[in-house]
Amino acid sequence: MPKIPKPRPWRALIVASLAVSALAVTAAISVAGFSAQVVNNANTFSSGTMQLKESNGSISCYSTGSGSGGTVGAANSANCAINKLVGSLDQVPSGTPLSATVTLTNVGSINSSLGTCSAVAASDDNGYVGSDTSGFCGKIDFTIGITGKCIYPANATAACPATPTNAGTLGAVAGTTFTNTSTPPLTLLTAGTSQAYTFTAMLDPSATNADQGLAASMTMTWNQS
Repeated sequence: MPKIPKPRPWRALIVASLAVSALAVTAAISVAGFSAQVVNNANTFSSGTMQLKESNGSISCYSTGSGSGGTVGAANSANCAINKLVGSLDQVPSGTPLSATVTLTNVGSINSSLGTCSAVAASDDNGYVGSDTSGFCGKIDFTIGITGKCIYPANATAACPATPTNAGTLGAVAGTTFTNTSTPPLTLLTAGTSQAYTFTAMLDPSATNADQGLAASMTMTWNQS
């Protein structure tokens, strides 16, 4: 009679292990079925706007040329009718100093550059035009000031003198660029801030008959960058 082999316990162990392995695979698949998601619908990128306003209380000019909120063009530059040299006719040597105050507003740093000064016949020269067209700009004493400081001629510790002297003239300042790193510096205009600048001009006592009937002009450009 043949022998009946005895069951071996390790086979049962293998079967049990396989069953456990199958359960583990099933659990892993179930976990992998979990999902999480983050969606960013608010991703935007935009550029700001920069607009410079100049005002003397009665006239307001904007770099856009069309008022606050106007369309920004490629140059973002516009001419302004405010006369910082006041424009009064018939000044005399050592006459009354003429001042004009303008307020610049970032609506932000600003730079100022002054063009060349030129002299031509005044509009009321009465037929007489002095010969000193090349030297007339040097006979106009000139200052640019803010509260407690003189931008030109430079004085970081005191205001400009009430009566300008030939320490600063239109002829000497022509072609100068002032920045927020100059001494003293132009005020850095952050968004919404303003700074008032006072321009004062007077015909120097050294002016002669050769300076009669002349008018000086200079382009002043204010840049915000």
